[in-house]
Amino acid sequence: MSQNPKPLLRKEFHHLDTQACERIAAATARLVLQALRQDRHNTTAVQIALRGELGAGKTTWVRGFLRACGIRDRVKSPSFSVVESYEIDLEGAALPIHHIDFYRQASPADWSSAGLRDLFAQQAIVLIEWPQRAAGLPAAHIALELVWEDDVSGDAPRRLTIEFFNRPDGLSFDGPLPQWIADVDRS
Repeated sequence: MSQNPKPLLRKEFHHLDTQACERIAAATARLVLQALRQDRHNTTAVQIALRGELGAGKTTWVRGFLRACGIRDRVKSPSFSVVESYEIDLEGAALPIHHIDFYRQASPADWSSAGLRDLFAQQAIVLIEWPQRAAGLPAAHIALELVWEDDVSGDAPRRLTIEFFNRPDGLSFDGPLPQWIADVDRS
């Protein structure tokens, strides 16, 4: 699934419905926020790469993630706008969350020349749909793939594969990962 080095953890979930995907997204949001709280010196973006078939639930997963972060605004797909940005309070400091969708990108290099590179150079959470359509993205901290389990329809079950990586930038998931495992195993 990923071009990254060996993941810290790789987990597959089968026959998921929309609610189960949202619960996994919420547990992942809690994990990311806990890792950021534990590493106050991190100054780069936490990148979450979402791959999957059209309509498989990437934006729904992002919506569950954002809700768990406390976002109550309408969460819409940035398919046409490319980026939708939000902001949460993380222990008294503003933390931006950027939801990017590269589905309609014409050229793999467009994202960099459009000024999006700056979003990765700040402490933020960056959720990236269709990362394979953008060349030269920084390596993801979390990579996930959502695909239809059997047939392609809105209510068909999905398979979700998720990988976690510790990066040289210092952010570590070692501490909060056991709680994430417990949370998703209850899902």
